[in-house]
Amino acid sequence: MSVSRRNFFRTLGLGSAGLSTSFIIGRGQEAMAFQAGTMPLPDDGGMIRISSNENARGPGRKAMEALQHAISPRVGRGYPPDYTGELVDTIAATYGVNRNNVIVGTGSGPILEAGVRAFCTADKPLVTAAPTYGTPDGTARRINVPIKMIPVDRALSLDLDAMAAAATGGGMVFLCNPNNPTGTAHNAAAVERFVRRVKQASPGTAILIDEAYIDYVHDPAVKTAVPLTQQLPGVFVTRSFSKAHGMAGLRLGYAIGQPETVQAISRAWSLGSVNTLTAAAGMASLKDPQHIAEERAENARVRDFTLQAFKDLGYQGSDSHTNCIFLDLKRPASEFRDACRALKVQVGRDFPPFEKTHSRITLGTMDEMRQAVQVFRKVLTAKASTSSAA
Repeated sequence: MSVSRRNFFRTLGLGSAGLSTSFIIGRGQEAMAFQAGTMPLPDDGGMIRISSNENARGPGRKAMEALQHAISPRVGRGYPPDYTGELVDTIAATYGVNRNNVIVGTGSGPILEAGVRAFCTADKPLVTAAPTYGTPDGTARRINVPIKMIPVDRALSLDLDAMAAAATGGGMVFLCNPNNPTGTAHNAAAVERFVRRVKQASPGTAILIDEAYIDYVHDPAVKTAVPLTQQLPGVFVTRSFSKAHGMAGLRLGYAIGQPETVQAISRAWSLGSVNTLTAAAGMASLKDPQHIAEERAENARVRDFTLQAFKDLGYQGSDSHTNCIFLDLKRPASEFRDACRALKVQVGRDFPPFEKTHSRITLGTMDEMRQAVQVFRKVLTAKASTSSAA
């Protein structure tokens, strides 16, 4: 079925069906399977999907308005898209850096992959954590780069001392701060000590600090490492619009580093071509700090509610600075996942080496989590009753 002009506008919020647009954009590719022209509010057959760290609330009002205003016959012109240069300028101005310190991509994923390809080789391994976000080590495996995986510590935080020790002679260190899936974060002083220690011992080792979740932090001592990228070569920060900005479905990410560093990344792998509508929404969202503050507060409200529900059941989670929680449920993640799925709630995949004990649960809307908590209670109390009877 072809998409008519009228229905195309509806998908971007210009018709009555636009009521579901923020859901589609916030949930990303996993929410894009809808019938062209009708676009019903996705309900996934009644399934509550809190398995991927997407933003169920979607983008802010100003980003949505920017999408609407960007629609004109001009979208048929422009190779590359008209707004990409302005987007780069906006990012640079936001952080007080020059435009040649910034690269953009269709999500931060291509940039993470490009970083591994740019700096790691057969004799320069990737240093990463276990568990953490998997794109860097997945890339390393595909291109036969050795990997040093450093387990998180007992608090489920990145073990910075062990990672620094492993980094000597490495090609790149991947530091996800706050970390996915554990949700833990290191403050700015700890990150700076780590970065300077690595660069002093191994000047040629690149350091990628992924700050996809930093807008959610509740500790004011946790801050962006962008200033370090301007002081030290080979250090770069990646950010994503898929989390607090609620734009997973629009695919937008960026990196900040010294010109030689970001140029090496751009040469190593295609970062994609950001489209005009995505660039317009990204610029608007960056200029709307109030929306991010409101999103942070709502995420905290949902997080505290969900953590308290598990605490009441006798289960603890890590100190989360993200839009997910990582819980010690004292049973295999697969067992918990299957039981929840049977009751129409989908939670996260396995995260080795904690797949036998821990589960990751993404934070949806408050309404979603209220429903999900009822399912969690049924699953966990049923297991407890069965164990007692045995």
